[in-house]
Amino acid sequence: MLSQACRRFRTEFSPGQDDPHRRTCPACTAYAAAMERAARKLPLPAGLRSKLRAIPGGIGDVGQGPRLPLPQAPLPDPLRSRLRGFARRQEPRPLPAWVRTSRYAVAASYVMAVLLSFTAANPVHLGRQAAEVMSQAVSERLDRLDLWEDKVRERYGETRQSLEESLEESLGSLDHRVDELSQSLKNLEPLITRR
Repeated sequence: MLSQACRRFRTEFSPGQDDPHRRTCPACTAYAAAMERAARKLPLPAGLRSKLRAIPGGIGDVGQGPRLPLPQAPLPDPLRSRLRGFARRQEPRPLPAWVRTSRYAVAASYVMAVLLSFTAANPVHLGRQAAEVMSQAVSERLDRLDLWEDKVRERYGETRQSLEESLEESLGSLDHRVDELSQSLKNLEPLITRR
């Protein structure tokens, strides 16, 4: 997987470029060599080369980005002059007094606390309401749990009863088969004793 430096080098690579990353990374050195060999094998036509050199920031201006003209949007004159004023302003403006002075921060905190207490009403009352809602939810959950436990016990009893009945039937049929076998052995006993 390529590192971020390798990806940056490969996206910004142009043949003949001397980059410090190329000297330190063997994989990018091999990549650059392969790209330069491919560029030598495929020369650009003279017409295309001259057109590319005519583009600002193209082949002739290596290292500089293209300087394209900025589009001029129709703006009202007052807004245009105000926006240009923002761009010209270099010195930082001083911070307002309410940011620099701690008294204003304390006063703002007090105002926020008062406003929040009016909007949130009495916190004790809200706490009681929350406790009631939680206790009601817990009681509903306990009721559901009791109902589920009753159903499980009922199904367990039904399953156990059906297993006992099937076991009794199986033992009864087994007892009947044993009686039949013993009876048939008694019938065969005279034949066995003759020998």
